[in-house]
Amino acid sequence: MQAVTVSQLRSNIKKYLDDVSKSSDVIVVSRANEEEAVVILSLSEYNALTETAFLLSSAENRQRLHQSIEQVKEGRTREFKL
Repeated sequence: MQAVTVSQLRSNIKKYLDDVSKSSDVIVVSRANEEEAVVILSLSEYNALTETAFLLSSAENRQRLHQSIEQVKEGRTREFKL
C-alpha cells in the first residue's frame, strides 16, 4: 500500500496508475480530513472485493461456503471429468 497526497498524485498520476494496474497494490490518497481520503485500486482487485462481498452477503451462502471449505480440508472431495 502506498500513501500519497493529492499533489503527489497530480504530479505523477501516470506512474501511480501504472503501479496499481501492474500489481495488486492500492494507493491511499490523503485529504484534509481522514474521512475524505480515497483509495485507488485496480479493476481486478475491485471485482474480487465485490464478488467476495456478494458471496458472503447471505447467511445461507456463508454457511455453504464454510461447509465446502471444511470438506476440502478433510479431503472429502471427488474429481469429475468434464
